[in-house]
Amino acid sequence: MPPLTPLILPKSHPDPVEFQTLLNRYKSFRLSSLLLSPSCFGSTHAREVAYPPEKWTSRLTDPLATTIVIYEDASPAGTSTSIDSAASTTSSPSPTDENSLLDNALTAEWLAILTISGPLDPQTLTTSLHLDPSLVDFGPTQQTSPDIPLKQYVINGMFVIPSARGKKLGTKLLEYAKAYVTAKVRTQGQGKGEARISLIVDYDNESARKTYERSEFEVVHRYWFDDYREGRESRTEAAVMVLDL
Repeated sequence: MPPLTPLILPKSHPDPVEFQTLLNRYKSFRLSSLLLSPSCFGSTHAREVAYPPEKWTSRLTDPLATTIVIYEDASPAGTSTSIDSAASTTSSPSPTDENSLLDNALTAEWLAILTISGPLDPQTLTTSLHLDPSLVDFGPTQQTSPDIPLKQYVINGMFVIPSARGKKLGTKLLEYAKAYVTAKVRTQGQGKGEARISLIVDYDNESARKTYERSEFEVVHRYWFDDYREGRESRTEAAVMVLDL
């Protein structure tokens, strides 16, 4: 079996039926994730299952959002793209390769997912999260100042299915996202220190926190919020973690 390699989901497709299939897979994976691990998300299955179709379409087609998945690829070795080539601005898969990868992803089991949104300004960071706004508090970490990078990105809804955990798929997704943002920033003529990736995680979710720390994210702000999620206490401490590129 070829290496498990991240794939960026397209925002459109010439075949409406195939794109609808992709939307259905995306929606199904998100909703099943909320059911499998309700305490891992800042949202709930009850909240998102009520979303109209337009909401799911807008998530996938948002020009500022990039959704990345890892799937169980049963195709012959060599059809996957590497992190470097997928994130490169000078080497992109051909349309034929992209179609082949998407075809594989539409029929394979999805193992992990991550969405990264940006570039954003500090005022739109909160509204770009897939979280209930009442659970979000970036604190002073995102205020505009000479010390805060201009290009801001935020990670949404990273999830690895329980049966695929322990294989460092979370780290693989994060490193892919870092390479992707770095390539975008460099293409726009920005140098080192001009981009920041932020995320919010429950502070007591030690395994998730350590995964982010392995990819060089640091806790810069902690806060408490009223928690209504299934399986949680009435109050939970959250951590804002950032990485400057």
